Amino acid sequence: MNQIYLQNFTKEELIEDMKNVILSEIKNMMGNTSNRPDDTLLTRKEVSEYLRIHISSVGRWVKLDILKPHYIGNRVYFKKSELPTNKKNLI
Repeated sequence: MNQIYLQNFTKEELIEDMKNVILSEIKNMMGNTSNRPDDTLLTRKEVSEYLRIHISSVGRWVKLDILKPHYIGNRVYFKKSELPTNKKNLI
């Protein structure tokens, strides 16, 4: 384990610096949505349009475990973040 030695810092200065770093990171995480996955829910029709495949292929891809369905009541949705990015390898 690496050891860190701090010199010429008062306890109050260290606490203030740590607080500023933590607050900065929290603000960065809250404001930066590009690092978060897109959990937008899409219907079968929206998935077929997004992937440019026939709507019947959506059901077939579910059976082949290519797409992971999420059920809300009796409706089926798909998370946009879980959709394949390169369909060339799937066909």
